Amino acid sequence: MKVIFAPEAEQDLSAALEFLGARAPAAAVRMYTNVSDIVFRLAEGDFEGPEHRLRRGAIVRSWPVPPYRIYYQRDEDALRIVRIYHQARRPITR
Repeated sequence: MKVIFAPEAEQDLSAALEFLGARAPAAAVRMYTNVSDIVFRLAEGDFEGPEHRLRRGAIVRSWPVPPYRIYYQRDEDALRIVRIYHQARRPITR
């Protein structure tokens, strides 16, 4: 299954890796590996997270990769990564 990262998700991941990399490079590598592994497993259909409604109205599913949460949408052809959001931040769901 094709994996597509929304620009916001790319920015989320880039900012998280930059922040961690400046403080704890090994933690940044672990975070990237964990996110990559979960995205791969989601694309393979290994599991499905709970459904949420974003504040803007879109229906998404999510899966935790502490301290982050991956928000995604799935269709027949692709897994769309919508956000990779730190769980301590203001919620993006209703």
